Formats: sequence, structure tokens, C-alpha cells
Amino acid sequence: MSPPKRKPETTEQLRASLVAHALRVIARDGAGALTMRALAAEAGCAVGLPYKVFTDRRELVGEIVHTEFDRLRNELGGMKQRAGTGTVAANLASLAELLLDSPAVELTHEVIGDEDLTSTVTARATDTGIGPAAFEKAFSDYLAAEKQIGRVRREIDENAQAFLLAGAIHNLIVSGAAYPRPSRRRLRQLLAATADTIVSNPEPNTTEDRH
Repeated sequence: MSPPKRKPETTEQLRASLVAHALRVIARDGAGALTMRALAAEAGCAVGLPYKVFTDRRELVGEIVHTEFDRLRNELGGMKQRAGTGTVAANLASLAELLLDSPAVELTHEVIGDEDLTSTVTARATDTGIGPAAFEKAFSDYLAAEKQIGRVRREIDENAQAFLLAGAIHNLIVSGAAYPRPSRRRLRQLLAATADTIVSNPEPNTTEDRH
């Protein structure tokens, strides 16, 4: 059976649509399952259609990572607005999971292993301001906001805490099997223990395992 006919789309609309389908493939089946044929099947289009807007899978991967950079930039920018809501531990966990759950993480080692792709992704990261330094700033801005309203102790150096937190998350992103990621429950326990050392008052336990 031939795939259903698609409505006409501009090139940019088609690229965005195919990236969205590619992200679904990665989320469901992992990065290794993403092929141009699998993408076409997921999108319900002819096998040759992805090649009309992406030269090859490498270009597709680069576009996926760029799309995630843009999403993370918007998400990270709003983190400090969470100050005063929930608990510090839960907010730190939310920020860590936002980064670790990004589909771009699935592609990290592929990007690192491809010099041209690394160059392309690095250039885009520089243009957008998204990268490890942005993780650190998001943690720092959030902790500074909490300190301003009194939920984080005044003597805490938010920049030092952010350096350690962002470095730990970045290590989990790039190390892969060499340094296995802790379970979701364990990660929350570690971040709750971190929060306990900096908050002004004890917080309720937030380490329930949802996965």
C-alpha cells in the first residue's frame, strides 16, 4: 500500500515536520533506529521525500540537534521563574531532567564521533548560546532567584553550586556507558541531598520514583 498523500508544504515546514517525526522515532526506538527510511515510514511519506530537504542522515541529525537547542534555550530561560514554587530539590531535578531527557542526548556520541557534524553543531551552539555554559547559567540564575526570596541561604555561592551541578549533568550526557546514568529515583535523591545543603529550611521528600 502506498503512503497517504501529504498536503503541499514549504521546504521549511517540511523540514520542521520531518524533524518532529524523527524526534518521535528517537523517543520511541532510540537514535540507532533513525534511518531515512524509518523517518519516511513514521511521516507517512515516500522514501525519497526526506532526501528532498536533507542531503543525508547527517544533515538530519544536525537539524534535530539545532531544533533541540532552540527548545532548550526557551525552557532554560524560564527556569528562574520557578523560584518560590514547589521545592528547590524538585526544581533542580526538573532542570536536570530537562537536559538529560532531551532527544539530542541520544545523538551526543554520534555528533562527537563525526568531526564535520561536531563543527556544525558547535557553530550553532555558539550562535544560539546553548551549551554547557548555558546549563551553568540556568542553575545559577535559578539559585540566585531562590536566594533573593530567602529559600536558599544567603552565604551560598550560587555560581559555585551551578558549576558543580552543570558539570555533573554534562558528564552524564557525554560519558555514556563509561559512567552509567543513575536511575531517575537515585538522581532525585542526589539532587535532594544537594538541596538540603543549601536551603534555608528543611524541605519535604521529593524523591518518589515515577519511572
